[in-house]
Amino acid sequence: MLQTSCPTPGPSVYFGSGRRIDAYNFEAHDLPVPLIGRGLSRLARFGGAGDREISVAQHSYLLSFLVGPCQHQQRAALIHDVPELFTGEVPRPFKVLCEGIRQVDACCMGRLGHVFGVPAWAFDAIKPFDSRISYDERLFMFDHMEPADCEIAEENKLGIHIVPVTREVAATSWTRRFHRLFREEQTQ
Repeated sequence: MLQTSCPTPGPSVYFGSGRRIDAYNFEAHDLPVPLIGRGLSRLARFGGAGDREISVAQHSYLLSFLVGPCQHQQRAALIHDVPELFTGEVPRPFKVLCEGIRQVDACCMGRLGHVFGVPAWAFDAIKPFDSRISYDERLFMFDHMEPADCEIAEENKLGIHIVPVTREVAATSWTRRFHRLFREEQTQ
């Protein structure tokens, strides 16, 4: 569940061309969409530990197609990892152990939802898909998983075909998908 009461002000972080923004109290214009795509394309899933790389941008882009036809869920899937622009891509086992990172993530995510018009329930609704896609990503990224881990991944995968892409392709794809999903809001 997203955090509704966050300390004010939040942490001041660099974004874009060296301008600082408040991670809990930003507006849409503070996060230029192409810079979000570029930033997420530079973060590797699983902390970059794989034999092959999947960027956070590629992950979010793919996930936005897998959550079903609900536009709120597609939007949530696309932007759910934007807080990692501020925290870096932190592997889930560390997030589970670190209350501070979870709090930053929740506060930033709550603000993202508010700024971009994505309801909190949509972020909750995509969690099972986010978990499942990670099994496909593990099978793609890691050549030498333990047999038991490989078996669990095979049993839980979504069965998608992941193709390696450059950072530029991941950034452009994420940005274009954002504009497609959020265009209606901007024109109404």
